[in-house]
Order: sequence, then structure tokens, then C-alpha cells
Amino acid sequence: MPRIKIDIPNHKIFETSLSVRISDINFAGHLAHDAILTLTHECRARFFHSHGWTEIDVEGKGIVVSDVAIVYKSEAFFPDDLNIQLYVDQISTKSLDMLYVITHKDGKEIARAKTAIVFFDYSERKPCPIPAVFLSVLKKESKN
Repeated sequence: MPRIKIDIPNHKIFETSLSVRISDINFAGHLAHDAILTLTHECRARFFHSHGWTEIDVEGKGIVVSDVAIVYKSEAFFPDDLNIQLYVDQISTKSLDMLYVITHKDGKEIARAKTAIVFFDYSERKPCPIPAVFLSVLKKESKN
């Protein structure tokens, strides 16, 4: 079976730090796969919050996650301090990919993840165009 590969674009749009919680540890004693997804969600929520948005309100529009992928690179353990970098790619009219690189504070890569994000009009219950203000922020952040 072919391995999933997650390529990371050049321009980071956001970065945050989180610690591995005891509840993030699985039966094998290391960071669990479901915890990786939770860490990416926290990073994404912090990115939205840093711009005064929520995941259900960017100029009245929200998001849904349409697919996810996780690629492990190495282990992490309780209570490791981690760094999560956020990138975007594959921007279309209504969707984009958010890509995450999770590393130890020393730079050792733990995992990469991708979430496909579709903008969604919850009042009409259907996908909608990405709000212009969101695209403007992405353009500005990718230049930094």
C-alpha cells in the first residue's frame, strides 16, 4: 500500500505551542493518533481566534472538515512541549487545505497532518465561497 505524503508549502501562516496532556497518550505510552487531530484542531481554532473569528463565524460563514490525513514521523510523550506550524495550500473558490507540522521544541518532527476545509453557510446548509476577508488574511500572512 502506498504511503500518504504531505508536502508542506513555503509560507507558514500561523504557529502555536501546546503540551502533550496525559489524556493524549495511548495504550503504547505515546501520543495517540486521535490526539494529533485534536492538536491540529486547537491550532486551527487559535488561528481563527487570532483574527477575531470562530470556526462557525468568518463574516457569517463557517467551515466543515471534509477529510483528514496524518503522517507520523516520531514519537511524543507526556508532558512534551510541542510546536505546531500551520500552512495553507490548494485554495479554490470554496475550500482549501490546512497543513500542520508538529515538532518538539528542539525541532524534531513528530507528525504532519492535513485537513481539507470547506467553507459552509450554516443557514443555507450548503458550501459557500471563502469569505474575501479570510483570503486577504491568508495573502497577508503568507508574505510574512
